[in-house]
Amino acid sequence: MESKNFKRTLRYIKMVMTEKDKRELLWTEKRITYNNTWPEAGQWYSDVQQMLDEWLHGQGITQIFEPVRLSEGAKDILFPNAKLNKVFSGIIDIYDELPYRPDEGFNIAWRSLEIFMNHHRSIAWPKDNDKATHLMLRTVKELIMPLINNDLRVKEMWERFLSEIPISVLRFAIMRCFIQHDLAITDKAEKVSERAKDILTKELYADIKAKYKLEETVKPSADVLRRSSLLLQKILRGEKVTVNNNEYTVDIEKRLLFMLSCVLYTYRCERFHGDYFSPFKSDMATLNTYAFSYYLLTFSYVYLWTLIYQFCEWQRLGEICSLANILTAAKTMQERIKLMVKKG
Repeated sequence: MESKNFKRTLRYIKMVMTEKDKRELLWTEKRITYNNTWPEAGQWYSDVQQMLDEWLHGQGITQIFEPVRLSEGAKDILFPNAKLNKVFSGIIDIYDELPYRPDEGFNIAWRSLEIFMNHHRSIAWPKDNDKATHLMLRTVKELIMPLINNDLRVKEMWERFLSEIPISVLRFAIMRCFIQHDLAITDKAEKVSERAKDILTKELYADIKAKYKLEETVKPSADVLRRSSLLLQKILRGEKVTVNNNEYTVDIEKRLLFMLSCVLYTYRCERFHGDYFSPFKSDMATLNTYAFSYYLLTFSYVYLWTLIYQFCEWQRLGEICSLANILTAAKTMQERIKLMVKKG
């Protein structure tokens, strides 16, 4: 009798539910079923993964990600350099998460990047004990910018990264830099806004906030979020913008630092310490969800290999990978992500 009453109650709940609630109930049931049938059920596979597989098949590819191919002499560099070899062993863990979990791939890429930046610091800047965000600043200024200034191909690669940021990433940046979102880590949220002020300048930050009436703890309307994201898109492309009658242009060094410190590092902190919903076990997941994670993964991965390339040059260890191979891998992934964004 009790079971019948429960079923009637469940039927009634379903009748009065919104479509959104019905979808969430369906996906809740899917997650429970997966939990109760694992490991016999195998790897999680739902509509979202099927959507990705169909898109990949339509493109005639099996992966979005493209590894940086190492040089023939890579073994002679990695084998005697234990720390570098350890970092490399972590990098190739990324491939085991693909194509379905680029978010987990990002976790690995960022962890490898942090390990390598600290390794570089221990040799190049042993007296520098400042925080991670300062280390990002130094790598941009002292390792990335010299390459950008001396090689047009490298500049064009990073400008493309900054010009083709998915709108979902831009929305994330606005929410985390200007709004204390409910998924953010409370004690970190203020630090993100402070980093954004330092990089964009307090004046530009204040003008953006005033123009769109962005307030902490107040969720902006979809239109305000869209328009503010499109303004940020122009800023990160290096375009001259006028905000509240004031003109601004942000140079490439600051734009790269903004992406590292205010977007990638914030996403890393949120995933490691925050309260987030699994992005690919949700009814909200689409191809744009994949584009979001793949973009952040690709940016981190290419940044890491560029630093490794510079480190090997500086230490005269030999060529672990050619700069051309980094550029080729980056271009391949950029083109695939661009196509995915168009489809998504």
